[in-house]
Amino acid sequence: MSDLKPVPPGEGELEVLPPEQARVTTFTSLKNRHYRWFWLGMLASFIGIHLQLVARNWLVYEMTGSALALGIVIAAWGLPILLLSLYGGAVADRVKKRDLLIVTQVANGIITLIIAILIATEGILLWHLIAAAALTGIIFAFHVPARLAIIPELVQKREILNAIALNSTGMNLSRFVGFAIGGALLGVIGVAGVYYVVVFCFFVSAALLFMLPVVEKVRQRAVTSIKVDMMEGLRYIYHSPLLRSLLAMAFVSIAFGLPYMNLMPVFAVDIFDVGEFGLGFLLGMAGLGSLIGSLILASLGDFRRKGLLCIGLAFGFGATVALFGFSDSYPLSLVLLIAVGLLGAGYLAVNNTLIQSKVPHEMLGRVMSIYVMTFAMMPLGTLPLGAVSEAIGAQLAIGAGGIIVVLFTLGMAIFHPRLRRLE
Repeated sequence: MSDLKPVPPGEGELEVLPPEQARVTTFTSLKNRHYRWFWLGMLASFIGIHLQLVARNWLVYEMTGSALALGIVIAAWGLPILLLSLYGGAVADRVKKRDLLIVTQVANGIITLIIAILIATEGILLWHLIAAAALTGIIFAFHVPARLAIIPELVQKREILNAIALNSTGMNLSRFVGFAIGGALLGVIGVAGVYYVVVFCFFVSAALLFMLPVVEKVRQRAVTSIKVDMMEGLRYIYHSPLLRSLLAMAFVSIAFGLPYMNLMPVFAVDIFDVGEFGLGFLLGMAGLGSLIGSLILASLGDFRRKGLLCIGLAFGFGATVALFGFSDSYPLSLVLLIAVGLLGAGYLAVNNTLIQSKVPHEMLGRVMSIYVMTFAMMPLGTLPLGAVSEAIGAQLAIGAGGIIVVLFTLGMAIFHPRLRRLE
């Protein structure tokens, strides 16, 4: 097993379309009612996640006045993702993904509801928030591999890039909306009120997932154990140099490029001296860039030279992160952050598409679970990145991270020429 295998044709590919309908446009996937329900459910879920992030971080800092406590809560969420995503991916390959998504969304809603009641009754303690973060991290490890792996079941193969780009668009839109209204809602309805809104978002998402078809694309559950399935997934990745390269590119970009978001308050206060309002603009510009990038990518349709596009976007992402890190100008940094968000969102969507379009369906949940594990590096990297920033400064730490992404991308382009030829 020295290379990636093509995905078997999905159900949607049996449909023969006339030429005028075959072209993939910006919103093609949303014309598919099943994908449309999936997309709306994702939007509701991720608006809830970002609202919860704003409210939880505010509450932790309000309770403790400690950045360390905030880092502990964030790490409590990231660690289960790192440890359990492979198991979650193996489960996703053995069960109906729609059912797994519904169960995990309902579980998210119940946990959030308990925290909301504790806040409203003034019984909330720091350990409650740490425990809730850990539990939602566990749920995330099962939910996201299934969410990523179900997309090829809902759309035709030629629409996968479009569907993933629109999925990214929805997540970036939810981030923009969640961050934009989260602070305002805190002032109007309080932390408990925001938590109740988050509960509503999770249950709406679960209800919309019931509209998806039940696709009978699961492995024979009685043949092998979960442990055997997990080892099979790791062996598949090990014996596929191309897949290892794509996952490595995702890991390096997320570990060294994305953590700029966690240090944004340092830039707002210590470097640009723009306060909370300026911090909102910094985060908002990155979110706006991500939204634009994912929409542009959705407009490309079934773009053929995905390998070159992936390399180019990764290089641009690392370069703009480095430029932002070394910038002393607030207006220039706002412009750079639009570019950072645009290139980063585009790169991750193309990387995701290349993985999903080349991996056999029966392996997709486990492979995507490794992809999800890379995202655990951003919350887990918050504490060491903060320590490096204390030693050498936030600007140098972020700039060095961007340079690492650039150099790694150049190395992959030079020494793994097959990446450039991927379609």
